[in-house]
Amino acid sequence: MARYNCEVKDANGEVLKTELEAPNLVELSNLLSGKGFTLIKASEVKEKSGFHLFGGSVKAKEMMIFTTQLSTLVGAAIPLVEAVGIMADQTSNPYFKQVLENVGRDLQSGVSFSVSIRKHPKVFNRIYCNMCEAGEAGGMLDQVLQRLANFAEADAEIRGKIKGALTMPVIQLVLALGGVIFLLVKIFPNFATMFKKMKVDLPKITEMMMMASDALINHYILCILGAIAIGVICFLAMKTKVGQRITALISLKAPVLGELTQKIAVSRFARTFCSLLGAGVPIMESLRITGSVMGNPILEEMIENMAIGVQQGNTLASTLKKVDVFPPMVKKMIEVGENSGNLDVMLSKAADFYDRDVKEALDGLTSAITPILTVVMGIIIGTIALSVFMPLFKMSSSMK
Repeated sequence: MARYNCEVKDANGEVLKTELEAPNLVELSNLLSGKGFTLIKASEVKEKSGFHLFGGSVKAKEMMIFTTQLSTLVGAAIPLVEAVGIMADQTSNPYFKQVLENVGRDLQSGVSFSVSIRKHPKVFNRIYCNMCEAGEAGGMLDQVLQRLANFAEADAEIRGKIKGALTMPVIQLVLALGGVIFLLVKIFPNFATMFKKMKVDLPKITEMMMMASDALINHYILCILGAIAIGVICFLAMKTKVGQRITALISLKAPVLGELTQKIAVSRFARTFCSLLGAGVPIMESLRITGSVMGNPILEEMIENMAIGVQQGNTLASTLKKVDVFPPMVKKMIEVGENSGNLDVMLSKAADFYDRDVKEALDGLTSAITPILTVVMGIIIGTIALSVFMPLFKMSSSMK
């Protein structure tokens, strides 16, 4: 509904100013007439959009805190419209505050919570909206919100673990690259000058290092532009459907990384599917939503095929038989859950198990990557050192 600043005249002829909500001006006029007022003038109140870089955003941690607190307020029998208003007052994110104020106005106008949050897909994703809709229909919105908070917390923990595992290797790679550039730009040119003066036949490895050093010193702008161009080309290639499928296939089949990716995929599938089913979302819709958030086109296609199989009357367990990503244990747990009517419980147990497995695998990967990168750094620096010492050895042997 739109909001209007109005000037109205009452039965005594006195002019009053107020702010009212109505679908349009005709309905506003009829509303006032029914209450004994005459509409003199009305102007629509425009929503304050403010300035937000790229439209504004809400961090995953903010959403987790908001969902937990909103669940607590609703569980304490505080009306939903008041609870949303309290959360809007508390948030320090101006974009999120504006979104919550809009949701609050919708609730005051009689719009349901799930319908209102669907207007803001940048903040509330499909999982959130569908679970809230099912929670409202079943009269258990506070429980659904708590499920969402637990889901967000578990997802954030896994994401944080992945970032933590990648942080040190990235830092080591940057330091290694910086060390190599320093050696080629500051140290190696002194030896290169000496080799040129002596006019001796240089090994191929030394010639290659001299060319690399010369390029970094005399053509550094071209080197920078070339590196940027390669990065942009790779980025654009990965955005294409073919590039996404190739990247997805590598991530699933690569040694060590593939096994870890599959474990993360199983954990995310079980956690998301379990949360949706537990909130009362139909199994077909739950499968399609789960597939859409996997972030891997091959896995999305697998889950879409599972949904088609279920739609044709097959059990979920039978559709999983052709899916190689899911290990036998998970397939068996889903089969037992279907037969016992506790599918969401079994999925929750599978998600907990694989969350722990992913954390252990990430710890192991971090421990393994550090010495591997150390060896790689040693090989690179050793190669540079070898390119310096080989001509020296050759010169000393010729002098003898």
